[in-house]
Amino acid sequence: MQTAGRWASLVLLISGAFGAAEAIRTLKEGPMIDAEGREYKSAPLRVEDSFNDESTVRVRCTEVSMVVVVKADLYKNGRLVSPEELFLGESEPSDGRCRAAAAGSDEYVIEADLKDCGSKLTISEDSVIYSNVLTFSPSLGCHGITRTSQAAVPVSCHYKRTHVVSSSSSSRAQQQPLTFYSSAKDSAGSSVFSLRLMADDWTSELFSNSFHLGDLLHLEASYTGPGRRRLYVDSCVATLTPDEASVPRYYFIENNGCLTDSKEASSRTLFRPRLRTESLQLQLDVFLFEKHSRNSMFITCQLKATPEIWTSSRINKACNYVHSRWENVDGDDAVCQCCDSSCSTRPSRDLMLCGSVTLGPLMISPRK
Repeated sequence: MQTAGRWASLVLLISGAFGAAEAIRTLKEGPMIDAEGREYKSAPLRVEDSFNDESTVRVRCTEVSMVVVVKADLYKNGRLVSPEELFLGESEPSDGRCRAAAAGSDEYVIEADLKDCGSKLTISEDSVIYSNVLTFSPSLGCHGITRTSQAAVPVSCHYKRTHVVSSSSSSRAQQQPLTFYSSAKDSAGSSVFSLRLMADDWTSELFSNSFHLGDLLHLEASYTGPGRRRLYVDSCVATLTPDEASVPRYYFIENNGCLTDSKEASSRTLFRPRLRTESLQLQLDVFLFEKHSRNSMFITCQLKATPEIWTSSRINKACNYVHSRWENVDGDDAVCQCCDSSCSTRPSRDLMLCGSVTLGPLMISPRK
């Protein structure tokens, strides 16, 4: 029995790995360039269930999530596994997140944001890869025995990195900044938050990701979902990798909307006056991490959108440090007085949409 169980596990690992590899989908192609060198953004390819019916593990990749579909007859031996025995990641989750749910009479599904459930991110010159494992952990029978061994099937999503091509023959192709969304979505599954690099005049999006010390980054955070809402930036952190928890890291916005980088000597960092309720514009002095040779940088911001009628408060604000005092771009500077201490209170999240967005890589050079 044990030999048969091990053999079945080995077959699953091999067939599952190949099945998962076949299920990888490329969602983004490079931008289209016309004869005059003008760029057109390409739409994501439509995701379809065009998988081999013989595979017991299938993967669908969207712009923001990984969807893993598992046959109940996982080992193809007639023994149906239960959804409680399947989860995404190497460690068993403590709650319902990352676990399988029924999707019909003979299939289960797990849908998770690309950065959740212990997913690992790998970036190469031409692609971005989110990899994980589907874990089968058999439950014990009533006598504390099991007839199936644990298994782990590799699953991954691959995305092509996009590039910008200049119409000038003397210009080198530059890499377009990539934006990874891990945020609230509308009923159609589209992201409702964005973070974009803007040109110096703020009238158009900037597709170059090359900057020098002394430059200003022009960033625009927006709520793009349905209904009228007011956008706030709770926090922003700069890191050398897309992992916002990596070290070194520098929080330049924290404490529910306090732009702490504006307190630095000779800083030009500030929130610009709000032009639309659903967006905030921020200019940020370019910087490098001291004693680190890598010049790539990623910016991750925690965003939220409140009902438009809500007024500024200690947790809903956009505060600049100007002339030795905190000022709120929406008025009512009193809500910024907590920026030098703690602004945390219990938020009313039932009417609030929250999410995060990561922008990068930005390539920073020491001097021109």
